[in-house]
Amino acid sequence: MTDRDQTTGSPSIQAQHDYYTERWRKLQYVTPLELARLTGVFRYLDRIGLQPEPKICDLGCGAGWGTNILGMFGPATGIDLSDVSVAQARYPHCEFLSVNLSEWEPPESAFDVVVSQEVIEHIEWADQAKYLNLANTLLKPGGHLVLTTPNKPTMNAISGGGRSWSNQPLENWLDASELKALLRRSGFEIKAQTSVTIGIASEGRYRIVNSFKLNQLLNAIGLGRLWRSAALWANFGLHLVVLARKA
Repeated sequence: MTDRDQTTGSPSIQAQHDYYTERWRKLQYVTPLELARLTGVFRYLDRIGLQPEPKICDLGCGAGWGTNILGMFGPATGIDLSDVSVAQARYPHCEFLSVNLSEWEPPESAFDVVVSQEVIEHIEWADQAKYLNLANTLLKPGGHLVLTTPNKPTMNAISGGGRSWSNQPLENWLDASELKALLRRSGFEIKAQTSVTIGIASEGRYRIVNSFKLNQLLNAIGLGRLWRSAALWANFGLHLVVLARKA
């Protein structure tokens, strides 16, 4: 089978499946960047006030460690393209499904919460709205989506280019405005949005925001934390985190 889709020229589903199968075949410990991202997810979950034992879908669960944590709050289902990652996700209190999202008929109104961490950027531009439509279908009326994705302006401002950070088959980053527009078109109401992880990029305006000397000075006069919080609120962080409600 070819590694490229004959219509789009992008990596085929089989090529993506093979990549993620190899990626998740070995144990990978959680990094500080992943911890910061997950902390942003749980901050928003706390904000909505979870009902007792909510049904949660981890859409694009990878190795399943996030599903494992989510499954401590209520019945959790992890969904991923790679059958190997699903098979190796040994968390007996969770359910795992290997699914090609482009061919899947999702159960309607089955979940109270859908969590999507670093998935939408690995989908074709033309299919990103379909992905959000699918998340909407999975949710019960009034259910919530918590989504994280790389922040396009920040990725583009990384020295050497954001692609130097990833060898994944598809990287179609979004900025905050693009992401919000897609969510609204897919039937979501934006409840909150911020960014996480400051201090990564160094090009353009980021040279000032992430300046070591400036941050040292602000720390010395007691304004460092406020400066960094403002920068995250203004979407200078590495990842976007958004909380949306099914309208």
